[in-house]
Amino acid sequence: MKWLSLHIGGQLWGIYLVNPGHRRLQDEKEHVFGITYPAESRIYLARGQSEQAFEDTLLHELLHAAANVSGAAFEINDARKEERIVRAMTPVMHRLLKDLGFRFPKA
Repeated sequence: MKWLSLHIGGQLWGIYLVNPGHRRLQDEKEHVFGITYPAESRIYLARGQSEQAFEDTLLHELLHAAANVSGAAFEINDARKEERIVRAMTPVMHRLLKDLGFRFPKA
């Protein structure tokens, strides 16, 4: 189910909430809690996560989307490096946003 629409750069993206184990949450033969599909401008998130985990997953996938829209992912040119960068940035950006008073939308 489409939960949210937002612009990342000049692109309109859709964020979809799906059940854990949904086929769109399949990544390299394992199920994940969130995944970004840049060619479709879509992000899929698993329902049922704790509030903290949901916010982390949402922010993590938004960072992937921003890397793709900005061209940074192409500059990195290595999916594993991009994943490590996004994983490192997620808790830092999460805390920064919270300290600035940002509130994530509720699932």
